[in-house]
Amino acid sequence: MRGLGLLCFILILPVLGALGHDVYVTYQDENFAKTMMFSNVQYLWTHYSPETYVWSMKNIDPPLWKGFIVPVIQLYTVIAAGIPAAIVFSVLILLRLLGLPPFRDVSVARGHKRGQFGFKSTNAAKGRMKYKRK
Repeated sequence: MRGLGLLCFILILPVLGALGHDVYVTYQDENFAKTMMFSNVQYLWTHYSPETYVWSMKNIDPPLWKGFIVPVIQLYTVIAAGIPAAIVFSVLILLRLLGLPPFRDVSVARGHKRGQFGFKSTNAAKGRMKYKRK
């Protein structure tokens, strides 16, 4: 279960990073009266790495660029960063509702009742084990 918590934390980091960037850019001049501005992926890509944006436009087929990449880069960065997290969270919720492997109860070994420790004898006639000193 710790692995799932770590996975959820890692998937939330890009969303928090995008939100932190937008808060910084909006309020860097300390004018807290203006509304929050959310950046889109295209702004971040062209502002921080324009060479790779131009290279990608030149080397990707135009139908693929217009059909798949332009709709993604026109999304708000917070939403685009949250899509993988939303997909994984919805799968985890579905697995939890169906009781599938990561959330399945651990089965108790045959012959033991729930709550008993493995070293405790189930046969009351045997009693406690006695150790003899040689």
